[in-house]
Amino acid sequence: MPRKNQISPEESQLFRELVADTSPLVQDKKWHHSTPVAAKTKAKARLPAKEQALFYFSDQYEGYVSTDGAQSYTAPEEDALLTRALKRGQIQPQVTLDLHGMTQQQAKLELTSLLHWCELQQLHCACIVHGKGLGILARKVPNWLIQHPNVRAFHTAPRSWGRDGALLVLLRLAKGSVAAKDSDNPA
Repeated sequence: MPRKNQISPEESQLFRELVADTSPLVQDKKWHHSTPVAAKTKAKARLPAKEQALFYFSDQYEGYVSTDGAQSYTAPEEDALLTRALKRGQIQPQVTLDLHGMTQQQAKLELTSLLHWCELQQLHCACIVHGKGLGILARKVPNWLIQHPNVRAFHTAPRSWGRDGALLVLLRLAKGSVAAKDSDNPA
């Protein structure tokens, strides 16, 4: 008596007769292999610096949810008093970016350019005017900002800088710079 998992000689012969005139399938699908991390890093290094920063911004990421009124965020490793200083206008922006009339893609590219430029110029505070309008950029800009490693904090701008239509953003500067030492004390 054959075991439960064994095929009898009759079943084996029947199978051979059924598949006798068949041919193997041709592989018509592309094999998808994950790109090794080292290859991704090399590809990123070949891009211009402005486009490298786009790697930080994902449109699908929805990590920031605005509460009623003011938009406020402090990076986990930063002091919560930074947003208070931004709210009170104790830290003045050194540059302003106006995103009015731009598409999401244009706004993301301009924001990337601004953050990169601020890093090169050693500027620690920027005002980003996104406007009110339909609120699309008002929702996207905070989500983009919290993904960037150089963003320390942001808060809805004071009235003189645009109130609900703008954000003041505090940026991390490279260690050892004069501006970085000055910005460590927000008040």
